Amino acid sequence: MKPIVSIVGRPNVGKSTLFNRIIGRRKAITEDIPGVTRDRNYGEFDFAGKSFMVVDTGGFEPEGDEKITSLVKEQIYGAVEESSIIIFLLDARDGLLPEDHEIASILRRYSKPVFYVVNKVDSQKREAEIAEFYRLGTDKLYPVSAAHGLGVGDLLEDIARISGAGPEEETAQGIKIAVVGRPNTGKSSLVNRLLGSNRMIVSDVPGTTRDAIDSVIRFEGKTFTVIDTAGLRKKSRISEKVEEYSVSSALRSIERADVVNLVIDGQIGIGHQDGTIAHFIVSAGKGIGIVVNKQDLMDRDVTQEEYRKMVRQRLPHADFAPVIFTSALTGEHVENILDVDTTIYEQLTTRISTPKLNRAFEGFTRRLSPPMAEGKQVKIFYVSQLKSVPPTFILFLNYPEHIPEHYKRYLENALRDAYGFKGTPIRLLFRKR
Repeated sequence: MKPIVSIVGRPNVGKSTLFNRIIGRRKAITEDIPGVTRDRNYGEFDFAGKSFMVVDTGGFEPEGDEKITSLVKEQIYGAVEESSIIIFLLDARDGLLPEDHEIASILRRYSKPVFYVVNKVDSQKREAEIAEFYRLGTDKLYPVSAAHGLGVGDLLEDIARISGAGPEEETAQGIKIAVVGRPNTGKSSLVNRLLGSNRMIVSDVPGTTRDAIDSVIRFEGKTFTVIDTAGLRKKSRISEKVEEYSVSSALRSIERADVVNLVIDGQIGIGHQDGTIAHFIVSAGKGIGIVVNKQDLMDRDVTQEEYRKMVRQRLPHADFAPVIFTSALTGEHVENILDVDTTIYEQLTTRISTPKLNRAFEGFTRRLSPPMAEGKQVKIFYVSQLKSVPPTFILFLNYPEHIPEHYKRYLENALRDAYGFKGTPIRLLFRKR
């Protein structure tokens, strides 16, 4: 296991900015609004030939009226308990506050190395003013500017020096699966069931999940990287700038996933936004599974087969996607998601030899000939698979511009009947020989 370095501190002291600086890319959402980070956000970094995990956490703050505050505090305790090293981030501009003393008191309960890091030190004058932070009981302070990278190298050098981290190793991500959908459909609850823990904050407040969170799990000998994402809303309903980042993060998560699970609220049903999300997944060439959650709350008069038919009718862009019924609340059929995603991934990466393809297409055209074009018969001379992920086929014809959409659809369905391609988009490219 790689040593885990957790970043903790009050809200809005720059934890996510430091997290992004350390991992070298903009993974965490950074915005000058207290409380943006809620879940634990994990990343990897290498320094001085050693490999680490770093965790961005929600801000410590006294419990208020919002239920989410106590949930954030639970996440921080969980992160600190699993950590090897803790970065306690402070704010030079705010100075030493009572909440900082409270956090220091909490961290002293753990027998773990704590680095007292004072952020937003971007001038010599400000560096001279940080002496008050020694009152927290530390022998050494690390003045940094996370935004500009000042002092971060010195901090990482000392972290690497005291850690027992081994050399950098290749991390197997396995099959990357994303969990997406409209807000409040139970995505985080499903991920918690898959992980067997409460890594994610689960709340009935839409928009709780903001960052895309990666978790690596093993299931029946296979490795999966599970990505929980923020709920996708229509643009007209994105009122905060931070939610714009969340939607953007969710779309990026779709782009870097292999298989995407579109979660639908089984009680509410399928909305227009679900169709938009499904279209984006298919356009991105990702494998897709439809997860109908909250099956325990569904109308008992509607059978699952009737519901599947309705899903395919309302999501025509993804009518080839398998439909799974689950209940995150009871855990019923949740593991089926990984079984189905494995099958989809195998189909997504399928390659068919050229001789087999051409024999198959000879059968397709015998069963239904291509249409006539300008009084001449359209002929398919040769077919080859260009690539997988998604399976893409190039067809050479005499009149490619005269292949109508209904015949393209016929060929796609014929390919699916012959080779499966469950939950997998297919690309057909028509070229003139």
